[in-house]
Amino acid sequence: MSLDTGKSASVTDALDTRITVRDFLDKPVPDELLRSILEKAMRSPSGGNLQPWNIHVVRGETLRKMTEEGVKRAKARETEDPTYPAYPSPLWEPHRSWRYKLGEDMYALLGIEKDNKAARLNWLLQNIKFFEAPVGLIITGDKRLGMPQYMDMGILLQSIMLLAREHGLHTAPQGWWRNWPDLVGTFLEIPDEQEVLVGMSLGYGNPDNPVNDLYADRAKLEEVSTFYD
Repeated sequence: MSLDTGKSASVTDALDTRITVRDFLDKPVPDELLRSILEKAMRSPSGGNLQPWNIHVVRGETLRKMTEEGVKRAKARETEDPTYPAYPSPLWEPHRSWRYKLGEDMYALLGIEKDNKAARLNWLLQNIKFFEAPVGLIITGDKRLGMPQYMDMGILLQSIMLLAREHGLHTAPQGWWRNWPDLVGTFLEIPDEQEVLVGMSLGYGNPDNPVNDLYADRAKLEEVSTFYD
């Protein structure tokens, strides 16, 4: 499926055309549009209306300096203690196979062979560049929050992603940023009582990069649901 860069006219269309975009155009997102998307996303529901999120919008010089420093640290093989691990370990079936296939499908589109570890590691650096997007979002929350509030964060992210599609933009939700809380704290004002929970790239997707043709598989409804009458 080719990247749809048009504006979505319905929620159904937004869901059908939303993908994780991994290469963005060098095209700024108008400030008024960005603010409108985020303001509307604030209508996302949260348990008890706690609204547990804090949104850090990274652009311009801050974005450039933060990503340059991130690439420098990553190339030097520096690591940090992640806020949370990305996945349970060991990962079980069918989740392990779904994750593996997604990765292999992506590298196939990029033309990177399985044994070319250097190229694969170099591609991973695109995460720390927000995939060249003009806008990076970092979502933080109080360290005292629990699982119900983390679920609320996911609802917020989904709202932002669908609203972005309504305006012809694309996104990439990035758990990657949980691996770099100190880097984030170097450039953004993160209070001590908060932690980095997730990031997101936002901008205009590049339709000419084949990686943006990756339309990830989904399980059939029958595989994950049970109906009761």
